[in-house]
Amino acid sequence: MKLWWCWMLLAAQAQARDVTDEEYAQFPRLFHLDEWNTCLARPGGMYCLGTFSVEPLRHPSPLYNMLKEYSLDPHHFNRTELHRGYCVSSRCPALAGERNASLRFEQCAAQWARRVSLRTRLARLRYCRSHAQHVAREHAHEPPQRAQRLFLLAVTAILVCNVLGTAYDVFTGDNVKKNPLLASWSIRSNWRRLTASYEDGDPRLAALSPVQGVRVFLMLLIMATHSGCIHDMLYLYNPRWIEQISRHPVLMIFLNGTSVVQVFVLLSNFLLAYNLLLHSKENSISFKLLPYITVKRIARISPVYLLVVGFAATWWPSLGSGPQWTAAVAAESDACKRKFWTHAFYLNNLIDPEDLCLVQTWFLAVDMQLHLVGCVIMLWLPRRRGRALCLLGAGFLGAVLLNAYRGYVNDWKIFMFVSMPNNIHNKFETTPSFSQYYTHPCGSLPAALLGLFMANLLHHLRDIGFKPQDHKRLIMACQLVLALMPCWTAGGWLVRGGGSRLWHALLLALERPGLLLLAALLLFGICNGSTAPPLRHADEKSAAITKNKGYLRHVFSWSGWFALGRLSLPVLLLHWCINCMLTGSSLTSITTSTLHTVADTTATMFLSYLLAVPLTLTVELPFQKLYSVLIT
Repeated sequence: MKLWWCWMLLAAQAQARDVTDEEYAQFPRLFHLDEWNTCLARPGGMYCLGTFSVEPLRHPSPLYNMLKEYSLDPHHFNRTELHRGYCVSSRCPALAGERNASLRFEQCAAQWARRVSLRTRLARLRYCRSHAQHVAREHAHEPPQRAQRLFLLAVTAILVCNVLGTAYDVFTGDNVKKNPLLASWSIRSNWRRLTASYEDGDPRLAALSPVQGVRVFLMLLIMATHSGCIHDMLYLYNPRWIEQISRHPVLMIFLNGTSVVQVFVLLSNFLLAYNLLLHSKENSISFKLLPYITVKRIARISPVYLLVVGFAATWWPSLGSGPQWTAAVAAESDACKRKFWTHAFYLNNLIDPEDLCLVQTWFLAVDMQLHLVGCVIMLWLPRRRGRALCLLGAGFLGAVLLNAYRGYVNDWKIFMFVSMPNNIHNKFETTPSFSQYYTHPCGSLPAALLGLFMANLLHHLRDIGFKPQDHKRLIMACQLVLALMPCWTAGGWLVRGGGSRLWHALLLALERPGLLLLAALLLFGICNGSTAPPLRHADEKSAAITKNKGYLRHVFSWSGWFALGRLSLPVLLLHWCINCMLTGSSLTSITTSTLHTVADTTATMFLSYLLAVPLTLTVELPFQKLYSVLIT
């Protein structure tokens, strides 16, 4: 039976085809929005947004058959579902007597569908808004709800603490006896901390200086990918462009490159293990440190995290309007209200994972869960230091095999196969591979274990006096990594066709670990300065610096990356809200193209980093320092 279904799927894909421009011109528009402001400005105006399923009005129906055949291709949107935003009052004035808004909307769409020999059924109603509701929302000043008042109270308290702390720090100057609790809220001192580099302190931490540069590049890639996804989730004027570009080999770097998020997990656990190993040089470590490390991590992430989720759950929908605003912002804000407590306990990826509030926050939940796992492992290893690398290596292989088994049993697909236009538009609501593997901690377990392995390997090699600069083959391997990583992700284009369940399980098991091994080699190279090319610099001092650091280490250690890298958490949280607001406020269907996506990405990057600075100075860094003061 399973083999039969596999053949049926392959046959369906074989039957799917693209169409000519003449045939495509016969298709009803996939997305359509009537004029918004004019509709709701008129007394009696009614605007509704929703999705309709389409069936033939009579048989045979060449148009419906063509729509259905076209929809079989996974690179195409489902053309048997049409998305409409209608000014029902002006489009269908004869239905003004119908009191049921959803029924009125459905009947209005049916009138249009009959003209093209189709039958429509309302599958999902987003909203219906009347003129009276619109006027009340736009002009009436309703008192804030309880959750909104609590959010304002929290923001006010934080700002007051920052004003008092900054004033205290300015007046006391460099007095060593100043109150550390008040001084922790000083914007001036936190600015110094934000712009400081590792070279200003422990030289052992200077080896980690390239990590901030890596973080920045990963964040830029994530924001670029999310900009394209948000376009896909909204009402498009030219959906065929998305369908055509989704086949392009270059896009595989983004579709298959979503695994780049795993590099963040690798870095997080690498830094955890690296710092614990540094601590163990002068202190004994035991499970007594577990509560301290866990609370420190929570104090590091939760203040900014909960503040942004709280904003999304309360005031975010009030900052704009438009026909797509409810779909882009208000619906996600409702999810944040429902799931706020799951975010507070870092369980949002395990409890109702299909109900997404700020889609990128699954990573913070996974990171916290695996950070706890990493702590337990690192505190368990000291008495097994001689076997640490073997145990961690075996754990990495075991985690890879576990994911292969789970993928085979559940018939999951790698993200490249499920990140198709229709799935992205629906936010992967019916895609088990996304909620049960991609955002599940087990899916990221190999990355966490590899991060622990790399930190232990780095310390072991330094303990035995290993010098990477003396090994030319290692230098050449590290130089090739930057070229191999995009080749690995773009290589998904070669395996984009169908396959058996076993084939998909093998891809699932190897896709992420393959990229992670390349990233681990790159991390090893830049942290050891093992990527220095032959030098032919005229300036001997510059040549000496580059030779000492290595070329990639020299690039990633640029001082400008330090502050930008430390802004990564606020940027990760803010960029989705900003991008949704930029695109969701459009009053018409969105025209998407490479140029439009680049423009949205650039604007999102600029605004995200701009807003991340005050959020870091007034929330993230003060709470970190406050925690350090309280435990000392």
